[in-house]
Amino acid sequence: MTAVAMTSPKQAVRPRPVGAAPRPRVRVIDTPVMRRRRRTVVAVLLAIVAAIVGPQAFADSEGGTPTAFDTYTVAHGETLWSIASAYTPEGEDVRDAVSEISSLNALGGSSLQVGQQLRVPVSE
Repeated sequence: MTAVAMTSPKQAVRPRPVGAAPRPRVRVIDTPVMRRRRRTVVAVLLAIVAAIVGPQAFADSEGGTPTAFDTYTVAHGETLWSIASAYTPEGEDVRDAVSEISSLNALGGSSLQVGQQLRVPVSE
C-alpha cells in the first residue's frame, strides 16, 4: 500500500497543449509511518498465503493404509482392555490394540458406556 500525493494542475512544470485535459502529478510519500504500513500489509498477505498453501505442503498424496474394522457394541461390565484382548491375535501386545481402538474411535479416556458402538480393527 503506497501513499500518493497529487499536485494541482497549477503546479505542473510542463506546459499543456491547448484543449488537453490536465494531468495530475503523482508523488510517492515515503515516511516511516508509510513504510511501516507497507511492511504490515506485506506481512499480512504473506500470512494469508501461508495459511492457504501451508496445509497442502504437509498433505500426503499417498494417504494412510486403510484399516478394516468391525463394529462392536459394548455390554455391561466390559472394559476397553477386555474388548481389545478379545480381538488381539495371540503373540501381539494388547496395549497396541487398546491404543488402536482408542484412536479409531477418538476416545479421550478408557471409560465406555453400555450400548456404545466401537470400531474394532480386524486382524488379517
